[in-house]
Amino acid sequence: MKVYLVRHGETDWNLRGMFYGWTDCDINEKGIAQAMNLKNFFNTIEYDKIYASDLLRAVHTAEIIASDKKVEVAKDSSFRELFFGDWEDKEGSYIRENHNEELDLWLKEWKTSSLPNGEAFQDFYQRVTEGLEKVIRDNKGKTVVIVSHNGPMSAMLCYLTGAGPDGFWRFFSEQGCYSSVLISDKKTTIEKINCPVI
Repeated sequence: MKVYLVRHGETDWNLRGMFYGWTDCDINEKGIAQAMNLKNFFNTIEYDKIYASDLLRAVHTAEIIASDKKVEVAKDSSFRELFFGDWEDKEGSYIRENHNEELDLWLKEWKTSSLPNGEAFQDFYQRVTEGLEKVIRDNKGKTVVIVSHNGPMSAMLCYLTGAGPDGFWRFFSEQGCYSSVLISDKKTTIEKINCPVI
């Protein structure tokens, strides 16, 4: 089995440095161009199914990728970004200025704490990895694409490499880039990480 993990295209919220986990915004002009580049890349690959986080920025990216092949996008909330609670739709600079102590605590104890009214990391990690496990169970021997967000992609790579939650900050995925993973009963092989398609 082969799994491609794709981060959605750029949004204006990325440019503004926003905390916007579940805030539903679309990709911008550059994000559309990134999705078109991804489409051209995936047009050269035979894949069986494409999944996406149910948030618009991931769905729109996935729909562009699949548009020439007429493959239906399977929307799955398991692959949503972390929910930032009260910090949703707030700029990072605002959080730093107004919630400095809470931010420092979260950055220090991120595995065991959660943001105000936000999603605990352990719940997030379990949600994402259970979604990935289901995709793997349902698609033995096939090739699938999962369009998601930076946080879930890091969680999935942690799970697949055996790094576990402790390795979360080792991985980063740029907008419009992909990672590819080969999975067999005997071993898992990371082929590429955070690879651009241009």
